[in-house]
Amino acid sequence: MSQSKVNEQLRAVLFQLREVHPRSHVHLLLDGNHPCADDDALHIARLAKRDIPAKAVPVPRADFVHDPAICPSLVTLYSPGDRGYPDELLLDLSIDHAWRRRDSINGSYVCGWLVSESPAHDIATHLARACELFDVLRGCRRVLPLFEPHRLSLVADAGLESFLRRWLGPISHWLWLDMQGELHSLAVNELAEGISSKEHLSQRHWQAQQRVANARLVAMAMADAGIILPTHPETAIDASLQRAGDLGLQRTEDLVFFALNDFSISRDWTAHPAAAKAIRQAQQGEQTLSELMCELSDNTLEEIAASRGAD
Repeated sequence: MSQSKVNEQLRAVLFQLREVHPRSHVHLLLDGNHPCADDDALHIARLAKRDIPAKAVPVPRADFVHDPAICPSLVTLYSPGDRGYPDELLLDLSIDHAWRRRDSINGSYVCGWLVSESPAHDIATHLARACELFDVLRGCRRVLPLFEPHRLSLVADAGLESFLRRWLGPISHWLWLDMQGELHSLAVNELAEGISSKEHLSQRHWQAQQRVANARLVAMAMADAGIILPTHPETAIDASLQRAGDLGLQRTEDLVFFALNDFSISRDWTAHPAAAKAIRQAQQGEQTLSELMCELSDNTLEEIAASRGAD
């Protein structure tokens, strides 16, 4: 999908939501922890200086109280009673930025577009509270920035509907772009309550969140190698990284190389005896997986590559 198509699609969805929910606001969520350039028109410091000044309402992340400048911020693009968007260009800028940074190694500055009857200050308070979750891996509560598109995509794909329903709270609809540039959305009225209202993130979900940094490296490596991202890229890449970890690989370089082979050849590449041996040797740490694979003969590499398309 092209950027122009995404712009058209998002505007159409937001127009429909505004018609159906006339008392709702449309808010833009920006993440100061993944900042844009100082001279970017969407930079927080420039918003108040626009021809139509835009006020940024900070989301007080508990772990960033020492530096409010890196906290997320909400900007209201539309309020009930407005005729269209007061600042049409600002909406276009947000879509353009989200598109350009969708697979950035540094993360997304534009986190999404939120529809709610609540004003920005109330949403900011809710989000700050909602991101303090119990980490079953550490046995304590900590901030998990689920508002980041990559992280939210992982949880959305996991099917945790009752958890997401509670997490969204007063936000009726949340829209964002994944790493492939596809528009995704969560709608509270489409999320089931589930059997238990106490559904939470399990150990498996927290582990997936810990792999986000390596997943971004994989996406960057795929782009450099000209490999097209799969559908639901965040979840697909995480599954590959999890498989690599289950096989005993730990070094970041080995994990990324493993995932690249999964997507450039097929998941069956590890079934070849020579590949399996290289993985076992890489576990010992003396050589990287890529070094070990490069030592294989051309005939062996061709045999491994022959599994291409098996998936």
